[in-house]
Amino acid sequence: MSEVTFMDCSGLSVLVQARNQADQRGGRRVRQGAGRPVARLLKLTGLHRRLAAGF
Repeated sequence: MSEVTFMDCSGLSVLVQARNQADQRGGRRVRQGAGRPVARLLKLTGLHRRLAAGF
């Protein structure tokens, strides 16, 4: 995610879907290296708590 400089609701939706699928399969999805704009968006939406941190 270090190359991602912009994310909107579509990107957030993909992350949530990936997390839900990982949960259903007993796995774990880790976000890693998110740039400052994306990290800020995750924090503003509260998704930083829902997604496993890998910063």
